[in-house]
Amino acid sequence: MFCGQCGRQLPEGITVCPSCSVASPSVSAPQIISNQNSLSIDPLTELTPYSGQDRVFPFFGHRINFTSGMDAYIHYRKAFKHAAKYMMQHVMRDWDMTVVDLDTYFTNFPVMYIHYRRFLIDAAIKIAVSYGIYDISRDELEEEMASDFSRCNELYDLLIEAFNATIELNQARKAHRASMLPGVIFGGGILGFVQAYALNVATDAIVSSSIRNANVSRAQRAELFARIDKNLLAKDVYYDFWCVHYSMTFRLHEKGINVWYPTEEGNVKALGLLTNLQDGLVPQDKIVPVLCQVLFARPMQKGCMDYIIQRFGYTQEVIQLMNYLGYEDEMGV
Repeated sequence: MFCGQCGRQLPEGITVCPSCSVASPSVSAPQIISNQNSLSIDPLTELTPYSGQDRVFPFFGHRINFTSGMDAYIHYRKAFKHAAKYMMQHVMRDWDMTVVDLDTYFTNFPVMYIHYRRFLIDAAIKIAVSYGIYDISRDELEEEMASDFSRCNELYDLLIEAFNATIELNQARKAHRASMLPGVIFGGGILGFVQAYALNVATDAIVSSSIRNANVSRAQRAELFARIDKNLLAKDVYYDFWCVHYSMTFRLHEKGINVWYPTEEGNVKALGLLTNLQDGLVPQDKIVPVLCQVLFARPMQKGCMDYIIQRFGYTQEVIQLMNYLGYEDEMGV
């Protein structure tokens, strides 16, 4: 049950909200949009199998060649980028409707985050299956994303640690005042992101009760909640969701599908070439050929398009290349 005024979860049978002090509040469980099974998911229609083709772009008297495998990777990168932005907007819409304080952040955010990311993960699995790859499971991809590509997970766990540290500090102060040994409630505090999500689905009342009854004051909860920068959170959600394409294209490449994937050797080469360009160490007549090498070694090399625009401006060739690589609205990840 939730307060109809401020949205805070209420203990059973309560008549006055402890958060906003509204008497006899109208209580109901807010419908989290992420529990719906159907969405208008137009950007996800891009997330379909793509075989790729050789591409050639004119570039100031030279040519930039992209193989069919690189073309497939660039396509998937852009498609997942568009879908990730769309799903991020859904997460933030749910946030505005259901997250009003630290308690609702802890209980609601993991649900909406994992729900909307799952659309992208399921799309990645379907693409893999279309290539005859059947041994990639949703759980495997979700675990990989949580461990390797989850900035939101890191923020959530940092706040969990701060919340639990506050519990311990308050318990220690209380014990000191009472001349007793400190005792830590709930086995040391509440759980982290993945565990909180699992418990939220299976036994929501346990998690909610643990958070609500924890020895953390309203002012302390407000201070912790204020640490969340909503704009930065939206960017982190976008980044996390977009990175599904890394896991998928790596698996396709690993299984022998004609999909290029960045290598450490290529990354080092691209960064070295670009650094020498930025430092003015490349002769004038070699600048364009070296830029072609950078883009072939790593088409999404951070800072490369910035350098090209700064040097040549927004010419037709530059704009065509930007649109193809997916840099029409930002400078990549």
